[in-house]
Amino acid sequence: MDSNCAGKNEQLLLFKRAVESVRNGICITNPRLPDNPIVYVNDAFLEMTTYQRHQVVGRNCRFLQRDDRDQIAIENIREAIRTEQPITTILRNYRRDGSIFWNELTVSPVHDENGTLINFVGVQNDISARKEAEKRVSEFYSVISHELRTPLSSINGALSVIADGSAGKVNAQVMRMVSIALENSERLIRLISDILDWKKIESGKFKLNTSNISPEQLIDSVIAAVKPLACSAQVNLKKEVSTAAELSVDVDRTMQVLTNLVDNAIKFSPVKSTVTVSAELRGLDTVRFSVADQGEGIAPDQLDKLFKVFQQLDSSDSRKAGGTGLGLSISRSLVELHGGQIGVDSVVGKGSTFWFEFYTANSKVHS
Repeated sequence: MDSNCAGKNEQLLLFKRAVESVRNGICITNPRLPDNPIVYVNDAFLEMTTYQRHQVVGRNCRFLQRDDRDQIAIENIREAIRTEQPITTILRNYRRDGSIFWNELTVSPVHDENGTLINFVGVQNDISARKEAEKRVSEFYSVISHELRTPLSSINGALSVIADGSAGKVNAQVMRMVSIALENSERLIRLISDILDWKKIESGKFKLNTSNISPEQLIDSVIAAVKPLACSAQVNLKKEVSTAAELSVDVDRTMQVLTNLVDNAIKFSPVKSTVTVSAELRGLDTVRFSVADQGEGIAPDQLDKLFKVFQQLDSSDSRKAGGTGLGLSISRSLVELHGGQIGVDSVVGKGSTFWFEFYTANSKVHS
């Protein structure tokens, strides 16, 4: 045996040992034979499915789905096999005893040196534990939505009726307590809404409802909404708009982003200072919204924390402003869902400017 043959044999042995040793299930099929049967599986595949080798080799992989074949993932796999394209998907499979497991499957075509299809390789990963955890989390959010938000909204409504005098006059001490309860109920409702928004975005189920609006209309609406907070904090609000370019955006969600940035600016601004809300055209087709404050500013090594989930620059119990650390993360996601970008410029001791950019409605990006 010459050295080349010996080298190839050693390499084949190495590949065989590697495939047999990995924890992922490996399955190889032969599309040149009728019904594309399995010609090889490793031990991890057998352990995952609980079948024995002689019960698997020679069969088409569809037996793993039993009668549960009305899955979109299966149609996608068939199309990928038909077009000889790689695919990664998740589908329900069944073990020998009939118990279900969730299979994260990657199927890749193998071609010879002439480009002829010779095999398909399937790499399988049992993600049942992850799916179960996702189910529990989903159930938890459902509880938050229905068992907490609904009664909280009722409590908030009742407190609002007392606060505005519709329920009759109450003395100053009671009104003070009602005001505190009303403020905290509103805070809890915002918290629950943030958590639910974040979950929808994370799961990819968040959909935008777009319509055309001008930057000035958005800013006017936000300033009107946050004016009571600004007055309470003794912070001045200033508007600067230099463009009338229309935007095609989800108006409610864009207002949510802008309101969050203005709220934060007010909370962290000194008394008698000014928060400037502006919009300007950058380039030919991009509108930048900016919210500039005159606060303490943010250190450069802290900037990377700002848009991360549940991150706050001051997470101590004594921090000046409350919050969940979700607002900026949600804002970033909402801006990116629009195809835009968000950022911050800050100088310690001179304040911060949070900004986000959207393409105009007539931009070629949206045409």
